[in-house]
Amino acid sequence: MTKRLLRPEKQMWRTGRKVGRTIYAMIGLLPADTDMLIGVMDTKALAQEAVSAHNHGIIQKAADRRS
Repeated sequence: MTKRLLRPEKQMWRTGRKVGRTIYAMIGLLPADTDMLIGVMDTKALAQEAVSAHNHGIIQKAADRRS
C-alpha cells in the first residue's frame, strides 16, 4: 500500500474511464487503477462538471499562492 501525501480534496480529480460517472482522486500525474474512489454521480455530465470545478479550484489556489 502506498502512503498518501495529500488528502483527496487537495489532489486533482478525474472521471472514470468506462462510464464516466465515477470520480477518483488521482495519486499520480496519469490515471491509474490505484486512484482513490471519491464517489459516483447521476450523469456523466454532472461528474465532469464536478471534476472541472474541483480541479479549477486547485489550479486557482496554486496560482494565487504564486502571485
